[in-house]
Amino acid sequence: LLRDKFREFSRDTSGLGQDRVASVNASADGLISSGHRERAAVAEWKDALNEAWADLLELLDTRAQLLGASYELQRFYRDAAAALAQVRTKRSRLAQEVGRDLSGAQALERTHRAYENDVQALSAQVQQVQEDAARLAKAYAGPKAAEILQREQEVTQAWAELRAQSHQRRRLLRDTVEKFRFFCSVRDLLLWMDHVSLQIEGHERPR
Repeated sequence: LLRDKFREFSRDTSGLGQDRVASVNASADGLISSGHRERAAVAEWKDALNEAWADLLELLDTRAQLLGASYELQRFYRDAAAALAQVRTKRSRLAQEVGRDLSGAQALERTHRAYENDVQALSAQVQQVQEDAARLAKAYAGPKAAEILQREQEVTQAWAELRAQSHQRRRLLRDTVEKFRFFCSVRDLLLWMDHVSLQIEGHERPR
């Protein structure tokens, strides 16, 4: 809001000032070209006026740059905090259950794949924080640069931990599904063996 107000103020000031300076310069040029007896003093005043106007324009530009830099820094802090909050929220929603049978484990595996897609969607947000931090840290020095890098590190570390835990759960669910598949295969084989045994016993024994 402050940056927008100053931008409007700067635009109005530059436009109005340029017109007024141009008008005074035209008057000065007219006096000088007409051979006015004080033309030397007029020329000095004209030069002083233009120098003061240039200084004012530079001051406006410097102030605009400072406000722009402050706006970018505050936006970075907001973006970093938002990214960190979303990553932590995703971590808190990482399920722990692995299922009690094959169908349950497979259902959880499908759910986790959808979860991982949601997690991956955060990567662009995290990357933007990293890129902004690298750029802003170069523009600042000392404690401010250190604070920028610290905020970025918090996001990066939380993101790495989330991905590691998500990957670990994926492997756990995969192992669980494979375990239940093995158990099902063993059960089916044992049932088949029992069936064969019954068939064998059902045949008439030789006399």
